[in-house]
Amino acid sequence: MAKQERQIVIRPESERNVQDIYKAKNGRMKEDFYLEELTKLQIELLKLQNWVKATKQKVIIIMEGRDAAGKGGTIKALTSHMNPRGCRVVALNKPTETEKTEWYFKRYISTLPSGGEIVFYDRSWYNRAGVEKVMNFCTQEQYKEFIVQVANLEQMLISSGTMIFKYFLDVGRDEQKRRILRRKTDPLRMWKLSPIDGKSLDLWEQYTEAFEKMFARTHTHICPWTIVNTNDKKRARLNIARDILSKIDYEGKDQTAVCLLPDPSIVWTYSQYQSTHLDPAKEIQKQLKELKEAKEAEKKEKKAQKNATKKQEIAKQESKAESKMAKPKSSKDSKVATKEKSQNKAKEADQSDTLLSKP
Repeated sequence: MAKQERQIVIRPESERNVQDIYKAKNGRMKEDFYLEELTKLQIELLKLQNWVKATKQKVIIIMEGRDAAGKGGTIKALTSHMNPRGCRVVALNKPTETEKTEWYFKRYISTLPSGGEIVFYDRSWYNRAGVEKVMNFCTQEQYKEFIVQVANLEQMLISSGTMIFKYFLDVGRDEQKRRILRRKTDPLRMWKLSPIDGKSLDLWEQYTEAFEKMFARTHTHICPWTIVNTNDKKRARLNIARDILSKIDYEGKDQTAVCLLPDPSIVWTYSQYQSTHLDPAKEIQKQLKELKEAKEAEKKEKKAQKNATKKQEIAKQESKAESKMAKPKSSKDSKVATKEKSQNKAKEADQSDTLLSKP
């Protein structure tokens, strides 16, 4: 019987040296490690897509969140190697005048996946509970109607065999501001900037209140909300991929080649509440700072020990020299000295006799 390989149950970023995974400058994940892990996850996502196609499954993956939270970039990372014939990205524009007169969900119904398809929503019908409510693009009656109907709609979709995964990408206030300001100056990101983005910076509290109400009223046991901290985009993307793959039993899943355990400090279910505005990069920076301080302390200690050892050696040598100088002469040296003394006395006596014998 072939020996079964053990599954990876420790995240690589937790197992390796923190200095090899994260940048000391900002605490964010390094590019080489990110790409290494993302490639493994993309292989598993392809296996998932093949299984979805073979079994005619219908999968909806909703990416909601604050402005500049990284929804589009996450979808791009997850779908970059998927077959476009079985994977679509839906990012609808604002409704037309005609669509405004129709049932709110009508334009989304036509975008739902067929058998064998995975559909990613870059913002979804939850626009009504977020942007439209805060910016007054809908009436209070329309908002209430949406809240009542959305849970029933999702339950009907799930009952008909559709898998729905709802992710809310959250980002800290300072990080959101930095990203939006970058869009104003980076020509490759300017297309992402909208008038609503600029206004969102001044409406932070209003958006927070709207999202909290949305979670409380639309988080159900059959279709829960998963919150993602995206202050570090790379960490967020890896953990969203892990979370999706861990929730589906697709054919060929290989947990001995890649870790499929999402980090609970990055991804968690809304019912398992924790503060969404903590920056995981700051915790990494704290760890890196402590490591640096520990290394510096160790270096100083080694230097002090070296100096102490050197002083001991010098003291030992000085003591040895002093003891050598103070050491009594040997018997051989004493005999030589006595003989020399006797010879000197005899010589002095001869000289005295010579002087006396002269007239």
